[in-house]
Amino acid sequence: MKVTRWIYTALVAAAALSPSVSLAAFVSPNLPGNADYDGWDDLTAAANPGYNGFPGTGAWPAPIGSNAAGSGDAFLEKVANGTGGGPYPAGGSMYYGGFSGDINNDGGTLAVGDATPVAGLANIVFQIEMGEAWTYAFKDNVLPTLNYNGGAQALAATTSGVIEKLFNGTVAMPTGEEDVFINTYLLQWDVSSLGPITDFEVTFTGVQHGQLYGLQLDQSDAYQVVDADFITAVPEPSTLVFGVIGAALLATGRRRRG
Repeated sequence: MKVTRWIYTALVAAAALSPSVSLAAFVSPNLPGNADYDGWDDLTAAANPGYNGFPGTGAWPAPIGSNAAGSGDAFLEKVANGTGGGPYPAGGSMYYGGFSGDINNDGGTLAVGDATPVAGLANIVFQIEMGEAWTYAFKDNVLPTLNYNGGAQALAATTSGVIEKLFNGTVAMPTGEEDVFINTYLLQWDVSSLGPITDFEVTFTGVQHGQLYGLQLDQSDAYQVVDADFITAVPEPSTLVFGVIGAALLATGRRRRG
C-alpha cells in the first residue's frame, strides 16, 4: 500500500515571502445593547515585527493587540507551543510551524482575551479564519472554548458553524485524495447566567502547518442569537488561485511504501 503525505518544508520558506492577503470578510453580528468590537486583520511578520520565526517555539515578546479600525483593547497571546513547533507571524498569515509530517499534529495553542470586557457581559461572538493542513484546522477538530474570571472552564460555544469555506487544493490522505479548505468559523456564547465576568479568553489549538488569517471578537451586555442566515449550509467552495497566497501552498511530497 502507498501512502502519500505532504511535507510542508517548502511552505515554510514560502510563508516568509508570500504577501499578506485577506481571504474572507467577517460578518457584523449586530449585537444589541452596549457592545464592543476587536479585529485582527493582519497577523503577518511585516505587521508584527520582533517575533521569532520558524519553527515558532520562541516566546512571544508581547501579546498581539487588535489592529482593525474601531477595535478595543483585546489581545491575542500564545498559550503553548505544539510538538516541535508553534504559531508565529509569517509572510502571509500566522503559521503553525514545525518539522513533522504527521496528520493532526499539535501545532500550538493561542488565546484571544479581554481583561476589560463590557459591564454586565452577556454575549460573546468569536470569528476565526483558519487554513487546513491535511484536512484539519483545529487539533482533533475541537473548536475554540471559553474561559472566564481566570478559570479553565473550557466552555463549548452555545452555537457554532462555518460561515465561509474556500477551496484550497487537495492533499493525499491514507483514504485517498481529499480537498482542503480555508474555513471561517463563527461561535457564540450565551454568558448571561454566569454572573459578573471580569475577564475572559477564547482558546484554540491549531494543527501543525495550519494557517491563521484573521480574528474578530464581538461582545455585548444583551444576549441575542446571531442571525441564522450567517450560519447556514456551507456554500459551494470558491477556487483560490494558488499564486494569490504566494507559495504558501507549495509542498514537497514524500511517499511511504508499506
